[in-house]
Amino acid sequence: MSHRIYRITSIGRPLDPSYRTNRAVLLILPLAGLIGSAVAGARGADLIDALIAGLIGVAVAFGAWALARELAPDDDPAAFISLALAYASYLVLGPPSLFLLFTALLLTRIVNRSVGVPARPGDSIFVCALTLWTAYVTGSPLVALVGAIAFAFDAALPRPLRRQWWFVGLCLVGAALWIVAGDYAPGAPQPLAAQSGYWVVAVITLLYAIAYFRTRRLSSVGDQSGVPLSLRRVRAGMVVGLLVPAQALMIGDAKIAWALWATLAGVGVSSLLGLAPRRERLRGQRM
Repeated sequence: MSHRIYRITSIGRPLDPSYRTNRAVLLILPLAGLIGSAVAGARGADLIDALIAGLIGVAVAFGAWALARELAPDDDPAAFISLALAYASYLVLGPPSLFLLFTALLLTRIVNRSVGVPARPGDSIFVCALTLWTAYVTGSPLVALVGAIAFAFDAALPRPLRRQWWFVGLCLVGAALWIVAGDYAPGAPQPLAAQSGYWVVAVITLLYAIAYFRTRRLSSVGDQSGVPLSLRRVRAGMVVGLLVPAQALMIGDAKIAWALWATLAGVGVSSLLGLAPRRERLRGQRM
């Protein structure tokens, strides 16, 4: 299956059950779905809505876990802490923007090349289209600007992929058109962000900054290439992972990005506590 996927895409990362971390998350995801449905049912949702809530819970849990794997490829505990925090934020605050969560995941993967090879043209087209669509559905052209930054990183960092400059241009044009045609103006912060939310974001950003500066060497290698991941690329991916939720603060809708902030918190907490095990170079990523 992995080989078939890699014939189509260079950014797909199938879950290989031969790794313990993957087996663990494959056991956790159905549980997340059951809990999500049960909580929704207890709150008065009908059967269909409860099932949808369970599926959203699975998507949030998996998206946070997968994103944390990209942001901290050597740190297995960070992925599970992020999963728990993001899922908790979903149960307490309601559904985040799944488009925003998975856009952050794929943009980060484009930059850090965790699969070990550059994105294919089809990958770049898909991620660019997803970025522009996310900008539209969230009402924030800033998402497209973050997409432009991500593609620029991929075009300029070691082993640059020069055709990504075309997608930088597409993202910038999309942002400009949305600003002009959509009469965009930054919204007023919602009560959650205006009160305690900004303090929470500030603490998370500090924890995440600690994780960023503590990322000084990597033992993980690309899934396909077997070559050690580029430290500069992984750090650039961490920057993209921060910019995606940060832009949501400018549109007055911080709630849609709380799953992302929870993911960053998980990465920061694990780094601060030194939970990542010391090990020799891995033969491949565990996802």
